[in-house]
Amino acid sequence: MKHKGTVRLETNRLILRPFTLEDALPMFRNWASDEEVTRFLTWPAHKDVEVSRRVIADWCKGYEAPDYYQWAIELKEGKEPVGSISAVKTDDRTESATIGYCIGRRWWRQGITSEALREVIRFFFEEVGMNCINACHDPRNPNSGRVMRSCGMTLEGTWRAGGINNQGVCDETWYSILRSEYGKEAKPPVAIRRERKEDQHAVEALTRRAFWNMYEPGCTEHYVAHILRGHEDFIPELDLVAETADGRIVGNVMYTKARLTDENGKEAVILTFGPISVHPDFQRKGISKLLLEYSFEEARRLGYQAVVIFGDPDNYVSRGFKSCSRYHVCAGDGSYPAAMLVLELLPGLLDGRKWVYQESPAYAFDPADVEPFDRQFEPLKKEFRPSQESFYIHSHSVLSI
Repeated sequence: MKHKGTVRLETNRLILRPFTLEDALPMFRNWASDEEVTRFLTWPAHKDVEVSRRVIADWCKGYEAPDYYQWAIELKEGKEPVGSISAVKTDDRTESATIGYCIGRRWWRQGITSEALREVIRFFFEEVGMNCINACHDPRNPNSGRVMRSCGMTLEGTWRAGGINNQGVCDETWYSILRSEYGKEAKPPVAIRRERKEDQHAVEALTRRAFWNMYEPGCTEHYVAHILRGHEDFIPELDLVAETADGRIVGNVMYTKARLTDENGKEAVILTFGPISVHPDFQRKGISKLLLEYSFEEARRLGYQAVVIFGDPDNYVSRGFKSCSRYHVCAGDGSYPAAMLVLELLPGLLDGRKWVYQESPAYAFDPADVEPFDRQFEPLKKEFRPSQESFYIHSHSVLSI
């Protein structure tokens, strides 16, 4: 093992570099002064920028040691730090490092921390020669655990009452990855990319197969996919396909703009998606999860703050969606449909105000137009299935608030 100190590292979106005293103000402003960011950390929120300056001054002294690792996380497009990642402990005997990180609330749920952690893991295994990288989080902060899992780390267990943070004595859930495991994480079964014009018929065909007889005898979703592309609310940047290594398109998700209106008449443009389709031969392989997570990151990059959909809660709660009533988002008639779900992409919009949801007119169509369109595809038998009654129940259920 050969220590190299806090060298500059780069990823697609990030620069990881040593801190300088000039970083004190952005550190204070972007994360260190936010009690929500420091809620589960071991150090209190900074009361003023001088505290941040003193902390960075201590870090700068540490850079003289080759086994000291404390990086600023800087977005290439922003050119100022938005968080930090460090080795809070290294052990030459076991050739191991314990990693800690934090990032400003504005940059949560954008994959930035995962991108930084992946690069630090790569650096310690490939350049320093470490054998084990580990990290822990308070179980009440599950998003930190998701970061660790996304980087290939394995759950070791929970040390009950094993630590202390700003909430007091706490449990610690530990993850680790060994050098022998590094790079051997299961690869996604597909690649995610934007739909191209030549993909359109294949997307409509797979959508038809995915939805046939699911919600009604036959389906209309493939026709909806066809007409969405021509509407002004359609978002081509969020029209994504899942493609296998041999070039077969087996999944798709499409987004359009939607709108929320508050009690003062203020309107906000948000997102909805649908249809989301995975070919029956490729279902239960995590492809819809890949499509959604990829699209959520792209949506955040484009600046969208929320997604509202109608769907089975069992399918979407694990992706971060919550009941519309949690965010005071209601339908046009003032009701809270059980199937109306909301995902907050970026904080700030869903601030406790009551909102009325309005779906895009892009989804409106004449049912009589479906049958002629359907004739260009292979014949499939229309029949009743129990899933159709389940759909009816979900789609007609309303929460009593």
